[in-house]
Amino acid sequence: MNSSSSFDINLNKEYVLGLIDYLCRPSLEPYPTANGYGINASVHVTLRKSEILLAVISQFLEYEGVEYRYERRDSNGIPERILINKPEDICTLRGLGEGIFIQIAERLEYLVAVNREYGGKTIAGNEERFYKIYQPWTDMHPYWKNKKYTLDFFEEEFNTDINSITDTFEAPDTKYPESISREYVAGAFDGSGMVSLLINKQPVNNTGYGMTLSARITISNPNIRVKPNFIRYFQNHGLEPGISERENRLEIRFDSVDQVQKFIEEIGGSTMYLYNLCELFHSQLIPAYRDQYHTSKRGFLDMVRAFEDVAHERPRAQYTTEYFEEKWDLEEPEYALVAEIVGES
Repeated sequence: MNSSSSFDINLNKEYVLGLIDYLCRPSLEPYPTANGYGINASVHVTLRKSEILLAVISQFLEYEGVEYRYERRDSNGIPERILINKPEDICTLRGLGEGIFIQIAERLEYLVAVNREYGGKTIAGNEERFYKIYQPWTDMHPYWKNKKYTLDFFEEEFNTDINSITDTFEAPDTKYPESISREYVAGAFDGSGMVSLLINKQPVNNTGYGMTLSARITISNPNIRVKPNFIRYFQNHGLEPGISERENRLEIRFDSVDQVQKFIEEIGGSTMYLYNLCELFHSQLIPAYRDQYHTSKRGFLDMVRAFEDVAHERPRAQYTTEYFEEKWDLEEPEYALVAEIVGES
């Protein structure tokens, strides 16, 4: 099998901000009090259960003077989410990402404006003030389903006609980037992407199964500016992504071996979380696939095993190494793909 050259890691501020843009959830959450309902502004950053992302984001926030705390730990005590809830820290995060953030830019700007205008003022018991703040926030989230604290809930709770309240709070205009960088895209890929082997039954093949190499970025409830920015970036770099949109979900995908290779060569060297997997695809799985290694049962199994050894997230599909080992019952399978990067962080 032919091998390709490797690439160098390149980590910078735009990478981390791209990462945060797609791991972050700004929140404006009502909470009951003795006098009615207050509103709490906060920012939650999920970590994909990755110690790499935990270290990268924590160190970045500390360096930039953003105070945070960990919440929701796993069974080993490793944090799974970061919470930022002080108004000055939310403001600092907004400033760091101004002109770079896309996905969370509008909502983060709104939290900062609400904190600036109403910080220290009583909201509980002041129904008009509550609506003035909360109604624009719900307008930013048309995809909410089965959420308890909807406007309908508060209309019934307060016995108030929402339509009678016409004076709502407006945040300043949001500043968006004119274009996005390679590092930003790499951060977005680490935050909401995956490179994987897609397997399905194909009786006409010698193995009875087909294999496709795929790279994808999946974004839930995307800001309207996300899609055109990514499409423009990829087209400017000779890539032709497939785009699918359904149920408030945007998927940007590369499903041909040529496009996956080009995508990894363009983005892979700037990743952290998916770096080892990109390296495995670039140096071994793509050359193996081009050499038709997957058309034999031993080669097919070897590629699945190598992928699972390096992937952070075990595939949810039924077609795992154990599945094929049991189905094919190969005696002493020979593993030619050497995952020498397994175990590195």
